[in-house]
Formats: sequence, structure tokens, C-alpha cells
Amino acid sequence: MANENSLNQQNIVFADDLEGVDWEEASIVFERAPLGRKKRDPAQLRKAFEASYAVVIALDSGKVVGMCRALCDGQYQAAIYDMVLLPEFQGKGIGKEMLDRLCNKLPVENIILYSVPGKEGFYSKCGFQKMRTAMAKLNPAVSDPEDGYLFP
Repeated sequence: MANENSLNQQNIVFADDLEGVDWEEASIVFERAPLGRKKRDPAQLRKAFEASYAVVIALDSGKVVGMCRALCDGQYQAAIYDMVLLPEFQGKGIGKEMLDRLCNKLPVENIILYSVPGKEGFYSKCGFQKMRTAMAKLNPAVSDPEDGYLFP
């Protein structure tokens, strides 16, 4: 995996490509993390990540522990999907680092994401604000709650 960087001397390494991802292992991460409930098909999961504009993979000793991806038109809008991190790695700054790295790969100011209910507080700490239908990090020109896109 290219562009690997470690986080605070921990065993966590971040990659921005999909080289070497074990998709069976990745589907288990989705099953165990809050996006779980049912196992994702490894082949479909791979196709979704391969079709994405940007990805960030978190690895612990070479094993996938977290993943996120974004779609982007390269000009105006991006959407973050599938932000997932194993529960035992949450609360250690890893999820925030994943999200920051992903957002930094996006050449637009308008970024929306879809949150698992109950995780809105995490995204708020990362600079996202509640919308009526999603969470968003918007261009300052449309971030005034009186514009109707964001809750006060």
C-alpha cells in the first residue's frame, strides 16, 4: 500500500490506495463496526471502494481496522460513505485522522456524509454540521443556518 503514515507511534498505518486489501477481512470490519447488522459482500465492497474518488484505509499490523471513501465530482460536491472503524479502535483519534485525511483529498468545499444514528457527535467534533437529510461541511457561502440547509 502506498503513502503509508503512522499515527502517534501506534501500530496504526494509513493507506490511500486499495493495494493488498483483504476484502473478506474488510467485510468483517463492516459487520463488527456500527455499520454492521449484516455482512457486506466482499466483491461488492471492493467494487464500491474501487469506484470511489478517494479512500483511506487504517491498518493495525497489516490488518484492516478501518476504512472510509468519498465520491466527488472534482469541482463542487463530494459525499463521504462507509466511514467504519472497529469498536476497539474508536476513541483514540484514529477515526478523526481517517476523516481528516479523506477530506484533504477532496478538491471541493461542499462535503456531505451519511452518519449512523448516534454518531453525529463525532462528526460534529470533526467540523461537520447537521443538515435536514445528512451531515455536511459546507462552503461558507451556504453555511448560515438561516439559509435553511443547516439547523441552528
